[in-house]
Amino acid sequence: MNGIAKNTLKGACIIFTCSMALWTLFGLAFAGPEYGLVVTITLLAACLLLAALQTLWFSDAVLKAMAYPGRVLGFGLSAFVVLAACAFLGDWLPADNLGAWGMFALIYLVILAVLTIAYWVYYRRTAVDMDAALARYRRSRE
Repeated sequence: MNGIAKNTLKGACIIFTCSMALWTLFGLAFAGPEYGLVVTITLLAACLLLAALQTLWFSDAVLKAMAYPGRVLGFGLSAFVVLAACAFLGDWLPADNLGAWGMFALIYLVILAVLTIAYWVYYRRTAVDMDAALARYRRSRE
């Protein structure tokens, strides 16, 4: 995707998020805590908190020297706590249904595992491609 398309999509996401937050707050102010509004605001809170956790765990801004498995574990645990809290506060699941909460946890773990493995495969392929390109470059310089 080229730079113009990326900037357009990024701008649309920012405008949409700000608009949803604003109109949800207006809805809460005028209609009170209706179910759809509460779900929307807790989803927005979850997205903002997960973005902050991603920055915390996967950049060197805060954690300077931590191995990737530790980062994944830290992110995975803290993200689950955030999502579970938002799910509870937003009434995403019935509070007294342990089966629903168990399924929520299972689905979260499966998604985390699949995304972690997918990124690991992508990273390995990229590293192999970079190593091959570096080897070709070095051979051409000899």
